[in-house]
Amino acid sequence: VTLPLFIVPCGSQLPKIVKKYLGEGRCGSKMEGKKPPMHILDWDSVKGGFSWEILFVFGGGAMLAYGTVASGLAGWIAEQLSQVGGGEFGFVLIVSCVVCMVTEVVSNTSTMSIFGAIIAATASLKGFNGVQMMMGVCFTASFCFMLPTATPPNMVVYATGLIKVREMAKMGALLDLIAILVGTCYFVFIMPAILGDDFETENIGEPAISA
Repeated sequence: VTLPLFIVPCGSQLPKIVKKYLGEGRCGSKMEGKKPPMHILDWDSVKGGFSWEILFVFGGGAMLAYGTVASGLAGWIAEQLSQVGGGEFGFVLIVSCVVCMVTEVVSNTSTMSIFGAIIAATASLKGFNGVQMMMGVCFTASFCFMLPTATPPNMVVYATGLIKVREMAKMGALLDLIAILVGTCYFVFIMPAILGDDFETENIGEPAISA
């Protein structure tokens, strides 16, 4: 989509008849330097004004996310969570913390697909509400405030150049902690009252057995 913009001539290079049809005021083109503009996008201007570190940060985050999934690390973490003991509040708190850390480097969708089924099955074995646990994982997968690569809005904020990664990680960690604590209380105490008895599904996450 962007490549043709380096080929299409800019307004100042259009034929006079086209300028007259479009209006002279709409065909003015400016660029930094002494070289006159030739195309809608000029490589020299893009090269000098683009924040290349954003590209490397985003690419590195994508590689880290792929490696986490492809190496089996994310799946291993999810399997270990199935062995966590304790009561419902402790289980939800631990799951929220782990999912929140993983979703900082892995996309929300991938995090949900990795942890959703395992947490639902584990919840059924422990006697918890599977739907409640899956919704908790779904919400927690969006608690990604620390890194620029965690979510596009984070990258947009980082791209302004007004905030450093260290500052984003510091404030993001505080937001993550608040979100985890508030979310855990919501998942354990408020969500059951909202869901009601209609969602008391003990077999969610367990494979179906045919006769």
